[in-house]
Amino acid sequence: MYIYLKIDNICGIDKGIKIDFLAEPRKRNKRETVVEIEKGKNINKLTGILGCNASGKSSIIKSIMAIDMFLKYNSNSERNQSEDKERRYYKRIEELMPKANVNRKDEYSVIELCAYIENCSKPGIYTYRLEYTLNHEIEIKTKEKLTYKCNLNSTKEEKILDIEKKRIESEIGLKYNYKDSFIQDIIDEKAMSNFEEKLEYYKCFYEYIDNELIYAEESIDDRGLQYWLILSWIEEDKETLEEVVKLIDKTIEKFDIEIVEGSKQKRIYYYNKSNQKLTFYDMSNGTRKFLSYIYLLLITLNNNGMILIDEIENSLHNDLVKFILKLVTIRNSNSQIIFTTNDQYTMDEEIMRIDQMYYLEKDNDGKTELKRFSESIRNEKNSNNVRNDETIRKKFKEKSICRGFQPSSEKIDLFINSIENRDILKKYIFE
Repeated sequence: MYIYLKIDNICGIDKGIKIDFLAEPRKRNKRETVVEIEKGKNINKLTGILGCNASGKSSIIKSIMAIDMFLKYNSNSERNQSEDKERRYYKRIEELMPKANVNRKDEYSVIELCAYIENCSKPGIYTYRLEYTLNHEIEIKTKEKLTYKCNLNSTKEEKILDIEKKRIESEIGLKYNYKDSFIQDIIDEKAMSNFEEKLEYYKCFYEYIDNELIYAEESIDDRGLQYWLILSWIEEDKETLEEVVKLIDKTIEKFDIEIVEGSKQKRIYYYNKSNQKLTFYDMSNGTRKFLSYIYLLLITLNNNGMILIDEIENSLHNDLVKFILKLVTIRNSNSQIIFTTNDQYTMDEEIMRIDQMYYLEKDNDGKTELKRFSESIRNEKNSNNVRNDETIRKKFKEKSICRGFQPSSEKIDLFINSIENRDILKKYIFE
């Protein structure tokens, strides 16, 4: 489970931010939304980030995905390939990694993730730090570090990895994916022992990132992806799918799959209460998207993993977003969800604690800041006692949070008056 995440100089993030997934110890409500990893130490299952358009929400999601992509990219290559092929290969990873902020192109982008990893040969607290640059004038392209300690309170921290490289390449990913090749080159018994010991830590961290992370990306709106996800769900557990869909769409009675004659192609059909046969594409986009989310979430819950959802409310009614968030609170799962939203009503106080809510705004220098709602309320009241009925939606409406992005009513009115006074509408002609 993620303990904290630090990001600096990535896309819209022009100032270092930290998301703390440790639950505040004073909060004793909504225990189903936290997981105890040590005595008195709980991790939040839910984390929501509220921000207006162009506030940097997607940059946070991209940063988490960058670790996954950076570690795993070596698995798609071949060692000892031709120089030209290798050059093209590393050009692709440079194009895939998130860029630095436009105002800080000469500085390293930084992503630091601390996670509690349980089900592996070396369970404990792993802190991974990646610094990288896409600036071709800087010789050292990546700085990769990994440390380990057995629990949060331990003062003993082992340095597992601390390396610099002249190209965008993960030492952990390289050694994990090509361990046999590296072992062949080791002739010293002590070196072999050290390599194998380090490899165990690499394996724990790599497989945690590889197996536990699901990104419900923009392509979730793609009908082809929705089709594949729902087809998989029908084949694996049609009964649960039909149970879920009846909760949100009373017109759907059951699903079925047919094989297209003369091919292996499968088609999804559903039947309404009048037993009329309808195609997959007769369903609304909101229903297809919601079912796709739920299927991915059930996989996440089974793996005790992490799911990332950018702008969760798109095409979904607020009650369906609430459904998704509520599902994460299943008591026997240690899964987490990080979601971003433009809508203050998505931060539902019936489900979420106020220490699970973050918002983005700009400081006096125009730099993006990430703030924890519970901390901002505590600072505002100058007290450690924060009522849990403080609502983020009320603060958003008052424009006392997410400042620097929201246009005021006065500015909107001035713009409308400006259009009227300048009589500019006549310039807009549809041809």
